[in-house]
Amino acid sequence: MERTEALLIDHLREGDETALAPLVEKYKRMVHRLAMQITQNYEDANDVMQETFIKVYQSIHTFRQEAAFETWVYKIAVNEALNFVKRRKRRRESPLVTTDESEFHPDARQKAEMASDPQIQAEKTELRYWVTKAVNSLSLKHRIVVILHELEGLTHPEIASILNCSEGTVRSRLHYARKHLRTLLKPYVDANSDF
Repeated sequence: MERTEALLIDHLREGDETALAPLVEKYKRMVHRLAMQITQNYEDANDVMQETFIKVYQSIHTFRQEAAFETWVYKIAVNEALNFVKRRKRRRESPLVTTDESEFHPDARQKAEMASDPQIQAEKTELRYWVTKAVNSLSLKHRIVVILHELEGLTHPEIASILNCSEGTVRSRLHYARKHLRTLLKPYVDANSDF
């Protein structure tokens, strides 16, 4: 019998270490994808993922159940990834990792199979390149908001909770990031305006 998430959390709080494995299984792809976006390195993302779930296990007693568990895990993962980047002491900011569309949209694989036209695929590849390049040019604080909102689909209140800032700050960063992205992508959009 499959245990529900709430029951797993209760069991984990009571010290049942076996309750962690199903939670890890449920959230590991999300955490790894987010860590890849921030650290830009597969091995570093693995380390961040491991540290995230260690922190989940060690801090489960601090989880307040009025918040969504998923949002709490996001918060830990973002903090662990940011701390990892800071520890590396790199001045350059880590770029966005291009990810297969099916990571974010499960039905994208079917759409891709239906759209087997090489020209459409080439255009999609080019668009992905330019969008990735534009997102990479954002500062880390703006890029994280774009990743969490546009790629992960989180709401402004969820992002504010994860980043420990106000919703107004989230909106402001997202507005600035979108404005900057529009400016950067304008030449690409103008060049392809006949589509």
